[in-house]
Amino acid sequence: MAENALPVENVTMVKWGALVLLGVVSLIFGLLIILFPLVSAAVLVELIGILIILTAFSALVFSALAPGGWKESVLLAILGILGFFFGIATVIHPIIMGQVIVMIVGISLFLGGLIGIVLAFSEPHIVHRGLFALQGVLAIIIGLLISVFPLFGVALVVIWVGAILALYGIAGIVLGYSIRACSTA
Repeated sequence: MAENALPVENVTMVKWGALVLLGVVSLIFGLLIILFPLVSAAVLVELIGILIILTAFSALVFSALAPGGWKESVLLAILGILGFFFGIATVIHPIIMGQVIVMIVGISLFLGGLIGIVLAFSEPHIVHRGLFALQGVLAIIIGLLISVFPLFGVALVVIWVGAILALYGIAGIVLGYSIRACSTA
């Protein structure tokens, strides 16, 4: 048997504490995101911009280090350059780029809703065709709302993420304390 192994009681004590800590942190971040959605959206989009810049840089490095050099990987180099400029634009103007991203999401929702409605009415053998139609109608409505009011879409998505984090935090706290109660009983 391993000498550095923890007894079962100690493992349970560590697990409940980690769950409670993770739950508290998630709850705090979720509430902050819900209370300040536009600031949270700007920070999130800036972080996405930084990720795009790092990805573009790695694409340029991979292009330079490819077996054939720059000549054999021209498309990867062009993608890296375009990604670099897109990432810089995202960091400099996070609100505008966030609106662009949300517009793309709105258009995708609209098209997905159309596909759901077409499937509901064209395929008679699909189970729960009514749910497909309902999903299609809701996706079209939300897609149009997001496309017409992009700031509303950004705030809606950010508040949704904040609510999920807050609920996850509450669940983590409850789960941690219930594990503690079971381990001490």
